[in-house]
Amino acid sequence: MIRLFTGIELPDDIKDHVYSLRGGVPLAKWVEKDKLHLTLRFLGNIQEDIADNIHDELCQLRFPSFNLALAQIGYFATGNTPHHLWTGVNYYQALDDLSSKIDTISRNNGVQNDRFKFHAHVSIASLKGTSMDDVFRFISANNLFHTHEFKVYYFTLFSSHARENGEGKYYRIEARYPLTLY
Repeated sequence: MIRLFTGIELPDDIKDHVYSLRGGVPLAKWVEKDKLHLTLRFLGNIQEDIADNIHDELCQLRFPSFNLALAQIGYFATGNTPHHLWTGVNYYQALDDLSSKIDTISRNNGVQNDRFKFHAHVSIASLKGTSMDDVFRFISANNLFHTHEFKVYYFTLFSSHARENGEGKYYRIEARYPLTLY
């Protein structure tokens, strides 16, 4: 079994800009800079032979390259309990379409539907015990956040692994899939 997801890698200068948002939210666990990415489709724990089939089909996927910029700050909550802070994107249609194509390949290979509807974002912090007031203050202080546009030339298949010391996880790039240049 291997734990996989597809995503968009962020350029280093974009990661630096997002990373500069850290702080000012009690009880937030900020995403490490090297883990900042935009998830397209979480595949979960799957058998290696299924992973090979998905890889083969992703190699055949044709999709045009596109521009992207990160913009705005938001949060996910269950009821009145916030659990994640994120930054959104300015051009979500291309990401929705690419995610949908990857989702079709995944489902055709027996991978269960992702339990969350796709929402293009980059997670920046997980929250446990943080108040909504603290979240709203952070969003208000950063409501003009945006990055410059960057070109997305490929998407990536990542694997997720537990660290041997038990302190979190790390991601490894398994493959990159080029997008068509127009």
